[in-house]
Amino acid sequence: MRIVVFALTFIFFSCSNSEQENSLNSLSELSIVASKTFGGSLDEKIGSVVKTSDGGMIVVGHTNSSDGDINKQYDQIDIWIIKIDSQGNKVWSKTIGGSKNDYGTSIIATNDGNFIISGYTESSDGIVPSNFGLHDFLVVKINSSGDVIWSKNYGFSGHDHAHKIIQTSDGGYFVVGFSEYSGIEGSGGTQNNGEGHEIGHKGVLHGSGEFIGVKIDSQGEFMWYRYFGGTQNDRVNDVVEANDGGFLMVGFSESSDFDINDNKGSYDFWVVKLQSNGSLAWKHNYGGSGIDQAFGVVKTNNNSYLIVGRSNSDDKDISVSLGGFDAWVIHIDDHGHLIWNKSFGGSEFDSAEQVRMLSNGNFGIVGNTRSNLNNSLKGENDFWFLEVDNKANSKVYWQKTFGGSNIDIAKDFYQNNNNEIFIVGESQSSDFDVNINRGNNDLWMLKLK
Repeated sequence: MRIVVFALTFIFFSCSNSEQENSLNSLSELSIVASKTFGGSLDEKIGSVVKTSDGGMIVVGHTNSSDGDINKQYDQIDIWIIKIDSQGNKVWSKTIGGSKNDYGTSIIATNDGNFIISGYTESSDGIVPSNFGLHDFLVVKINSSGDVIWSKNYGFSGHDHAHKIIQTSDGGYFVVGFSEYSGIEGSGGTQNNGEGHEIGHKGVLHGSGEFIGVKIDSQGEFMWYRYFGGTQNDRVNDVVEANDGGFLMVGFSESSDFDINDNKGSYDFWVVKLQSNGSLAWKHNYGGSGIDQAFGVVKTNNNSYLIVGRSNSDDKDISVSLGGFDAWVIHIDDHGHLIWNKSFGGSEFDSAEQVRMLSNGNFGIVGNTRSNLNNSLKGENDFWFLEVDNKANSKVYWQKTFGGSNIDIAKDFYQNNNNEIFIVGESQSSDFDVNINRGNNDLWMLKLK
């Protein structure tokens, strides 16, 4: 009898553990438990989201509104930061900047329990110390209440737009974006320039924008910068720190000269790896003869990288084209070698905006789609979330679309300690999954459980 009881007990616990493991490893049962919009009667644009220690989040972007959830000091576009709790309720909402236009693009948590924001600015007053040109990089450190601890600007005489900031292993920060080459060289060429530019390319205009990375210390003091590009449009959208302390800058390039020597077509995914001191390690193009644009990157546990974006190519590095624009995902090693690539989506316009590692070891990708995936399209453009792994035969573990009858574009997401997913983006809808529209583009937040 004891043997039978032991066997039954063993089977029971084995099944329970198996079911629990499957439950922890699967996100396929997630559904909407909260849907909220925030904003004013004009336009709100969303940059990124960061989770907070209390289970909530802070979202950064910029706004042209001055009503609803927005209380502005200046009558221009301002950086907008909003704190939302774990149930999707607004805790506080603040705008920061100066008397001209200011834009927020990314936010991260810092090692000391605060937060840091990247963006760009036309201002030279308010929280902005000065101005070097048309637009400057702007970096702002805030506390958990949204109060400014310090702010710094960096730039040249032209347009300088910061798109992403990360904290580095030395406690400082690395911020990336694009700068006009003419503005950089117009500054006199005395700065610590990119590889070879101060000699070989001095006085030769590149394009309207360069990949640029600026290294600053923990207090925001400038350390060095590097830039790379060609005669056309080159944009960096995301960055991660490698295991060796270097930096992987990810974006897209239209150029086929100067620093770009293996152009595949119209626009390519372009990845530049720097060493920890800013020296060039390598650079590679990926794509086909069409338009290929990278927006997000994540480092895997084995120091390789998943890079996501969109592509309408059907040749060269693209193994399969599904039609229109696809969400295109590539997996590369730390030397830039292409391990595999895969397209996701349907026959219409599909784009991946950001990728992050999930608690089960897989990867979540957020973006938007006009394809009728699983017969679930609700409007012109829907939020789109999918789960994949980093294997060569990577499959979609699950995918879902969310939205209303108008244009809804997901920009970022995070997963909390309860395996709930929070997605943020922009919405013009006021039906189906979207409860209300406050005017033009709103911040739309979804909680999936």
